[in-house]
Amino acid sequence: MNAIPKQAPEIFGILSRGQFISANGSRGKLYDVISFEDNFNQLRELFAHTGYSLEHGHNYYYFSQSDEPNLSIEKKIEQFAYYIDVMDFFSSMDQKPTAGTRYRVTQIAEECFSNERLKQKLLALSRREKMVDKVAEIAGDLALSGFFEQEDEDTYKVMDAIHYLEQVITLITIDDDGEQKNS
Repeated sequence: MNAIPKQAPEIFGILSRGQFISANGSRGKLYDVISFEDNFNQLRELFAHTGYSLEHGHNYYYFSQSDEPNLSIEKKIEQFAYYIDVMDFFSSMDQKPTAGTRYRVTQIAEECFSNERLKQKLLALSRREKMVDKVAEIAGDLALSGFFEQEDEDTYKVMDAIHYLEQVITLITIDDDGEQKNS
């Protein structure tokens, strides 16, 4: 049996905060460590003892938990409602949120000034006064979660973990007619 990677505590620290480790970010070396040979299985077994399950998606890793308290699940649902609105906002822009896309906060604010629909979506997402501050707040939220990564004061890069949000959103189905169906 191979030794557990020395980066295991760092990996645990990041993932246990609900963040992601993406291949295309500054944590790419940790992504490589997890991906290397038997490391994924060893780390998965190690972290299972802490109540977390190491999961992987398209070029990213994250933790899931099978036994979560209802309060935690409710908070996640609220957070996802916010993420749905954020993804709707970014998907309405000229440049769509795909892995590797770079956004400048000032450029997004300018696009919102010239597009009333985007402006209204942005107003619903943030209570900040200035457009630039609203965009910076949303981009910062996405960076804290690991979906974006801040490259400099004004620029954010979309991480591979954005696929996670896309997958969860596509799993949501809502009946249009509003009527309950009897089986």
